[in-house]
Amino acid sequence: MSETRMIWRRAVMVLLALCTLSCMRPAPELQLPRAGHLDPALWEGFRTRFISDGRVIDVDNGGITHSEGQGYGMLLAVAADDRHTFDGLFAWTKRTLARPDGLFAWRFGPCQQGAGDCVTDSNNASDGDLLIAWALLRAADRWGAEPYRQEAAGIAQALAAHQVVRRHGRLVLLPGVHGFDATEPGGVVTVNPSYWVFPALEQLAVAFAEGPWRQLAESGRNLLGEARFGAAKLAPDWLDISAGGLAPSARFEPRYGYNAVRVPLHLAWSVHSDPSLLAPYLRWWAEFGERPPPAWVDLVDGRVAEYAWSTGMAAVSQVARARVTHNVPPAATLPVPAADDGYYAWSLLLLSHLALAEMRQ
Repeated sequence: MSETRMIWRRAVMVLLALCTLSCMRPAPELQLPRAGHLDPALWEGFRTRFISDGRVIDVDNGGITHSEGQGYGMLLAVAADDRHTFDGLFAWTKRTLARPDGLFAWRFGPCQQGAGDCVTDSNNASDGDLLIAWALLRAADRWGAEPYRQEAAGIAQALAAHQVVRRHGRLVLLPGVHGFDATEPGGVVTVNPSYWVFPALEQLAVAFAEGPWRQLAESGRNLLGEARFGAAKLAPDWLDISAGGLAPSARFEPRYGYNAVRVPLHLAWSVHSDPSLLAPYLRWWAEFGERPPPAWVDLVDGRVAEYAWSTGMAAVSQVARARVTHNVPPAATLPVPAADDGYYAWSLLLLSHLALAEMRQ
């Protein structure tokens, strides 16, 4: 063998060895921003209006409490450095909503005192479970309390075991244990795109690297790249996945509305934010010029709500625009709560404050 061929052979062997080593390296760890801080006045406004005896009260829906609200309340309490309220919220959640499988019932009361169990729907909601786990991880970091991390690990394990499944070639997050998966092999699966809380999934991916969280987030982004319907090409509140593809769910109104409004917030808050995924939302909002957009749009017939979006929805649009333009304004530029804003509008507004604070780091 000539000297030249020997040199080439050794070079190829070195390159193959380097490739093998690089392929064996784990994926780089996500670099997450520090958890943002919440303005004390905003937190006090939320706390006094919507939190009582350890539960967040959804005044927009007859005074019920749901796992989503508990998760939001816990997340905001961490941001406000209010450990007392955080502990009260989590204690009530565990005492009242905990299910045997490690998840949480999604809806509570209200009911008359002494009238028995006030959990009016014991099915879980995976966004609520995910938010609670995320809040616990942030609490563990902020207050140096490992028991919170252990609690989050249990919820994450339950979510992975019961809610993360592969269907029609996709890794998906089922909205609940019951009622959304296909009743027969290859049948329709219903998901909620807004349940992919990307910053929460990214936190779980860092804390529990052995779990499906990184892959689930990637699957969610791919799903949102395809789930674009109507003239505006927006994601629906509820989505059916079948062998034939994607469609607004036949079980719900085919709207971009009160659920899907969280999609651009979650996309913008993600460390892997993709401007192309946010572009349809910015285009739709821009169509209305100086007028406030409607609260929802039907993605089949184009009908829109007769009333405008809420303060919280307006705040979400500003977060999405800041992410796409790379011009992140101070949180003080966000709208202030309106007199008639309820639990959900306040929640979206305060979450937008956190997202902007973390984007400015």
